[in-house]
Amino acid sequence: MGSSEGDLNGRRCLVTGGAGGIGAATARRFAAAGAKVAVCDLDAAGVGRVVAELQKGGFEAHPFQLDVTDDEQVAAVVGAASSALGGIDTLVANAGIFTYGPIEEVSAEDFRRTLEVNLVGTFLCIRRVVPELRKAGGGAIVCVASQSGIEGVPEASAYCASKFGVVGIVESLARELTGEGIRVTAVAPSPVETPMIAKFYETQAERRGVSTAEIERKTLEEYPIGRLASAAEIADAIAFLASDKASYISGAVLPLIGGQVSR
Repeated sequence: MGSSEGDLNGRRCLVTGGAGGIGAATARRFAAAGAKVAVCDLDAAGVGRVVAELQKGGFEAHPFQLDVTDDEQVAAVVGAASSALGGIDTLVANAGIFTYGPIEEVSAEDFRRTLEVNLVGTFLCIRRVVPELRKAGGGAIVCVASQSGIEGVPEASAYCASKFGVVGIVESLARELTGEGIRVTAVAPSPVETPMIAKFYETQAERRGVSTAEIERKTLEEYPIGRLASAAEIADAIAFLASDKASYISGAVLPLIGGQVSR
């Protein structure tokens, strides 16, 4: 087996949106900490690459293609992952998409799709995993929300609506499930160094007639730390919230926002 940092040793974790970015970093972090990991994503090829990398390192990982908006598919994948892992005691609900633009330029279809993936998808995954956590005698659910889920961001109404909804799910379910030994938390990152933010820079540069470097500069000016977070840094925070080191934390939404002050 590969080396293990040990703080999630023996955990059986399902990660959605695991083909890249925060999801892939989380799968790597959990595996290195001793967890068995089911890596799920709509991008089957991307999932295959992440799982092959983990298996090559000596870790136990299983690939699953998953559309989080399809309830029947979510149920089937959760069942298959539970069989592969020997149960599930940890869920990282990370799958999401980013929709950006002035309100009159965001179509109803794009708005609904953003809610379907980011919010309804999170709900469906939690709904199907909770029985597995009960079978396991408890566990942890960590949702990936966003800074845009704890404060409004201009020209991001669809994304904000979806991520504010994720925060609402977390705060509701913490009160509903914590007494059963199921902790529910979230991370709320500012922009992260992933392909998603690169696409944002490109889109904004095109819309505003400036360079991507100028958009990046203006974005970074908002954060006292002077840089974006890495996906690995977000994964570290997720691993902490999932671990026994956070055994008294439930209902919390952890802002990861590089020195900005939020509510």
